[in-house]
Amino acid sequence: MKALVLTKNNFEVKEIKGELEDLQNIVGGYIEIPYLSRTFTDNGIDVIINEEGKFIEDCKPSITIIDGITRQILDVVHGNCIFVSHDDEGETIELTEEQIAIVLEELNMDITIAYNDGNKFETRALFI
Repeated sequence: MKALVLTKNNFEVKEIKGELEDLQNIVGGYIEIPYLSRTFTDNGIDVIINEEGKFIEDCKPSITIIDGITRQILDVVHGNCIFVSHDDEGETIELTEEQIAIVLEELNMDITIAYNDGNKFETRALFI
């Protein structure tokens, strides 16, 4: 199935198997499908991430979720991300070209975030 994979701040359209093992291999662990934005939800777009990514040293920040009004950071997603869709039964299916365009538009801005320990990381910004 066609998916959009975010790895090291770069997007790539990939043909992947929708099997649990394959998804876990791409994100590097147990998977989670969090809510990221209304735009993604309204357009049937799911993001699959490593549920423990924030606690794994090698999982660098990939998406910074920012309040569109206050500009405060609400959350940071760590590690590889797989963008897919789902059917009426909740089964994972491939993205359409329109959905790929939506993800790329929503996550088109690179930003740098700095932590208190002095580490800086390039991530994609998602304003909600």
